[in-house]
This record gives sequence, C-alpha cells and structure tokens, in this order.
Amino acid sequence: MLKEVLLTLATAGLLAGGAPALAAARQDARQAAKKADRNKQKVVKQADLVVSVKPPSGQWEAKPPPADGWVWRAGFYEWTGERFAWKPGEWILDKPGMDFRQFEWVEAGQGKWKLEGGDWVAEKHS
Repeated sequence: MLKEVLLTLATAGLLAGGAPALAAARQDARQAAKKADRNKQKVVKQADLVVSVKPPSGQWEAKPPPADGWVWRAGFYEWTGERFAWKPGEWILDKPGMDFRQFEWVEAGQGKWKLEGGDWVAEKHS
C-alpha cells in the first residue's frame, strides 16, 4: 500500500491570494508529508477494486498549471461501497524518478469494472 500525503489545493482560492498563498500552501503540504512519514500513516488505495456497476463517463475538471515538486492527480469517480462519488483532483508530492499513474476505470469483462492506477511506477526514459 502506498504511503503518501494527498493535499487538495483550492486552486481558485489560492490563485486569488497570489504566489505567497500558493507558496505557503506548498510549505504546509511539505510539513504534513514529513509528519505523515514519521507517523507511518497510510492512505487507502482503491486500485484493484472491481465493481459490477459501470462508472459514470467523466466530469470536466480544469488542470492547474504545473508546480515544481508536485504532480496533479486528476479527479476520478471513486466507489463508496454503494455508489460512485466524484473525487476532485489534488496535488500530490512528486517522487523523483517515478511517474504517477492516474486513476482509470477499465472494463474487466463479464460486466465488471476495475479501478487501476493511483500508484507510482519507474520513470520511463525516452
């Protein structure tokens, strides 16, 4: 299971506050990540989840501009155990040498759908 800290930056609110607000939010996130590592907290990962209900087709979401040291995890529909619920995109701390695989629902056959991604893989060199 991946250990990581996920931080949602309210993009519109931070942009309204300008660069100082964004820098402060990034610093807060770095401190939270360090604390999570110290406490060995785990984030539940939904990958390998298979459901019998077809996920919604998608929801439009603006992708914020790139941020050094951060990766944008795009929004996706997560399964709550009873239904799909939209989970908005959020910034996650970059892991040098790794690529983040975005969450994606794929048809698994026999009317089943599987949530894949949401993890880090070795960086591909071109």
